[in-house]
Amino acid sequence: MQKAAQKLEKLFFAFLLINPLLDVLSGAYIMLIEVLTGSSVSQFDMPMTPSLLIRMFFLLLLALYALIVVDKKAILTMVGIGVAWALSVVGEFLYFYRFDLMSDMTYIVRFAYNVAVLVVYARVFQRCGLTREKLMKKLADTFVFSLNLLSLAILIPYLFQVGYSTYADRFGYRGFRGFFYSGNDITAIMMTLLPLCICFFMQLPRGTSRKRLIPYATAPAFTLVAMCLIGTKTAFIGVGAAVAAPFVFALVEFFRKKDRTLLVRLAIILVIFGLTLGCLMLFASANVLSMISESLQAAGDISEREGAATALLSGRQDKLKRAFDQYRDGGLYCILFGLGRGTQQYVIEMDVFEIVIYYGLFGAVALLWLYLKLGVQFLINLFRRFDLMGLCIAVALALCAGYLIIAGHVLFSVSSGFYFALMLAISRLYYTPQPRELRIY
Repeated sequence: MQKAAQKLEKLFFAFLLINPLLDVLSGAYIMLIEVLTGSSVSQFDMPMTPSLLIRMFFLLLLALYALIVVDKKAILTMVGIGVAWALSVVGEFLYFYRFDLMSDMTYIVRFAYNVAVLVVYARVFQRCGLTREKLMKKLADTFVFSLNLLSLAILIPYLFQVGYSTYADRFGYRGFRGFFYSGNDITAIMMTLLPLCICFFMQLPRGTSRKRLIPYATAPAFTLVAMCLIGTKTAFIGVGAAVAAPFVFALVEFFRKKDRTLLVRLAIILVIFGLTLGCLMLFASANVLSMISESLQAAGDISEREGAATALLSGRQDKLKRAFDQYRDGGLYCILFGLGRGTQQYVIEMDVFEIVIYYGLFGAVALLWLYLKLGVQFLINLFRRFDLMGLCIAVALALCAGYLIIAGHVLFSVSSGFYFALMLAISRLYYTPQPRELRIY
């Protein structure tokens, strides 16, 4: 059993490199289906992509690992989620005539997948046998590879004008998301990894080989350009926060210690960012600056025409109001255990509100307690030992937490939710003296 657990642990580390490939291939697969069928396909019309099937198989491996290492607390956490889901489904049978059980199942499985990633990877880090420094270096290499791959999957298609627009609505086509079928998902992934990768480059020791230096510099620079191309409101906020926080820290360090290393490193990232934009301006057939400007102006135009709430929430407030009215009028059972996902034709796309409305107050506790516990523990540790890495982890978690409240696509997404869960595990790892002492419960 011990050998089986060790083999699974090696597979889990390898999956960190495989995971971004699945996101790229999933969008390319959907685009191929659209070309072959001549019709438009969305993630809601075809949720079972090959990448999702692979991730569901990976979920089974996560469950198998939890059983092998006898992680009772992890198993009990998943049981609590299962009970919350079952009680919401019972309410559907009791109080609703029409509901979609398949939607119920796929939605809760996606949530459970991310919780499983959190608890299992925390245990894998604990058992890996590496020092904290070596494990953080291994994770840094992985995230740098992931960001380079994900950003190039937007930049290269843009160069050849092959891929999806981020928005195609009543205000026209704007933004560009390459082959990714969800601009919200890829935005959440990038703004989770970007602050850390900026920090990794800024803190590389002097004398680092060029072979390692170059990808560490290009990953955040390419990602800044890619997020500007995506053009969502949260992407621009993520770009600003990811650059501003380390800049302020580097500035303070310069005045305190007369050390300009951090400022120079950040300047290198911004120079590569500018050069990359320049290359797109020279070689891409579309006007990149004009497209970015249109995306920036769109939020203001929507705010003037339809109000600030619509500009910020993209109409999610209307879906939230309809669902909340049903939840409030559903009686005590619905308040405690929720309406169930299957009773709703459309998702609200605001994760925290979805949890309360779909699974009730009991479900909110069962589903969110571990996320909240780790978040509070991280904040306590951050104020006890404040440094650049802690700041960048805080920015990543804050951006993702704000995103899941306002725009969703995190806790119920097997793409962005994977990295949010992983970031919470890392937030605990960073303030643990050695991985073998890592605990999340």
